[in-house]
Amino acid sequence: MKNTAELEKRIGYRFRNPELLAEALRHASTLGEKDGEHSYERLEYLGDAVLNLCIAEATFHRFPEAGEGDLSKRRAAVINNRNLFRVGQRIGVSGALRIDPSVREKGGGVTRKMIADTVEAITGAIFLDGGFDAARRFVLSEFRDGPPAEELAERFDAKSRLQERCQRTGVPLPRYRVKTEDGPPHARTFTASVRLADGREAEGTGTTKKEAEMDAAVRLLATLPEEEE
Repeated sequence: MKNTAELEKRIGYRFRNPELLAEALRHASTLGEKDGEHSYERLEYLGDAVLNLCIAEATFHRFPEAGEGDLSKRRAAVINNRNLFRVGQRIGVSGALRIDPSVREKGGGVTRKMIADTVEAITGAIFLDGGFDAARRFVLSEFRDGPPAEELAERFDAKSRLQERCQRTGVPLPRYRVKTEDGPPHARTFTASVRLADGREAEGTGTTKKEAEMDAAVRLLATLPEEEE
């Protein structure tokens, strides 16, 4: 998808200044082709702030009884590399991103992190081109799909809840171990285990070690009797 018009169609926004979108899709490996060009990194910085503000505002209104800590967890559960990558795949970032051919030839290709960073850059570009309302429409449209915020927040906080449970009952903290790593460097899948001192154990998977550990914690918590909470 080298045609940026197709990407504009997918994100539901047409740029008045096409150079902003071009910059959002320009990897640092291509710099030097033209003087004065920037990679997506500056827009990524801006887009990260815009994304967090959009989701913070949405969660603030959606959960009127939630406190600061709970709201922060919900926002962090939505704005992370896994969801950014999911959005990037859906809108076709990997095909539209300008990257030096030598990077692709090295076997890494367009990595998950590049795709996630580019989604942030696109958000920043939309903000500069159309203002906050346009950026908010894009963010809410793309991030409202997938698991509900309640489920995401629960998964994000699973390791903390398991640790707190052990501390309340006076038993050793859970032990995590990464068991396997599969797939190419740009698309890894990890399997991790978590084990309690009494021998209870669960495994989880994810695209990062942290995600695999969180998944394992969720699965282990689901096996523990409610009266032990």
